[in-house]
Amino acid sequence: MFRKIALVLSVILSFSAAPLIAAPVTPLTVVKAIPMDQDIAGMLVGDGAIYLFGNTPTGGYVTALNKDGSQKWLHSFSDLTSFTISAGALDASGDIWLAGASAAPIAIPGAVNPSPTAANPEGVVIGDEGAIRPDLNNLTLWKVTTAGTGAGKYQLPLTAPVLPTSLSINKSGISLVAWQSAGSLFVTSDLVGKFGKPLRVGKTTTTLDKVIRNNDGSSILLGSSTELFLANKAIGVRDGIIVKVDATPKIVQSLRSGEKGATRNWGSATSSLLLGGYLKSKPASLATITKFGTNLKPTWTVRYKATSSAVVANSSNFTSFAAYENKGSGTLVTFDKNGKVIATNSFLGQPIAVGFSKSFGLCIYTGEAIYSLGIK
Repeated sequence: MFRKIALVLSVILSFSAAPLIAAPVTPLTVVKAIPMDQDIAGMLVGDGAIYLFGNTPTGGYVTALNKDGSQKWLHSFSDLTSFTISAGALDASGDIWLAGASAAPIAIPGAVNPSPTAANPEGVVIGDEGAIRPDLNNLTLWKVTTAGTGAGKYQLPLTAPVLPTSLSINKSGISLVAWQSAGSLFVTSDLVGKFGKPLRVGKTTTTLDKVIRNNDGSSILLGSSTELFLANKAIGVRDGIIVKVDATPKIVQSLRSGEKGATRNWGSATSSLLLGGYLKSKPASLATITKFGTNLKPTWTVRYKATSSAVVANSSNFTSFAAYENKGSGTLVTFDKNGKVIATNSFLGQPIAVGFSKSFGLCIYTGEAIYSLGIK
């Protein structure tokens, strides 16, 4: 039965090819050029600022930018531990939550100091050899206020290195997905840093790239896999997966987006279940955008010839956006609530993150610049 459902969904998702775009293509405005040596892990767009977060050789950071790209404030993390920041999200108050992995440095005892002899006429003391970078086994959350002040750090010790890939926050708590060598991980937390029981999702061939937290405490996990979920077997070389997890946590629903001979993935999503991803096969490389209903059935879908995955965002007036790259040329497509294209814009590079707020409009981060589609 599950196999039949998966095949039907695969056929539905394969019907729609890239539509012809007749609207004029207007270049987006560059808000800020990004220095080549700046390590940025992600971008968030709030009502008061654009936030960039990432890592430096001496620690992590989050910075707030004004509309003109100038710096509003910078918050640096320097708690003398080894760590990396890899994902972020905003809560209902606009505060910034960052996820990563951390561990305290491990001191290596040096040799016992020898007694001064003729071989050591200067009396040099040989001390500890210092510290080495340990395994980053602690899943870590940091909270920073809209004013740039640290407001909390919370850790979940694990038995193996971990790398968070996405988190989603609402009033009921936090949902987070992460990579581990033994398989992808899903875990929840309340808003004061109390973690729930981790759930292993798949084995070594499953990756989770995005999570959406629902108001009832359940979560939608997105990524790709070759593995079996709820008797839902693989269709293509690698399928995009949509997995629903209840508040227990327990996997309660699974869907696959796959085609014979193709590799697919879902890596971007909005809270209204607009999904962005890619499809790669011998004849085609496509950015895929599909709007799903609350029952996880697709309502509309489009595909565009592309050399990148699609990243998606919602606006505040029922329109939605998808951005993708094709051989260095970036395209932003604006859809109405029914999936009809109502505008297109251009930019340079590959979209890495997109975000929307009423104050800033839509922003796209490419690794080399931040582009903006302002509010009219």
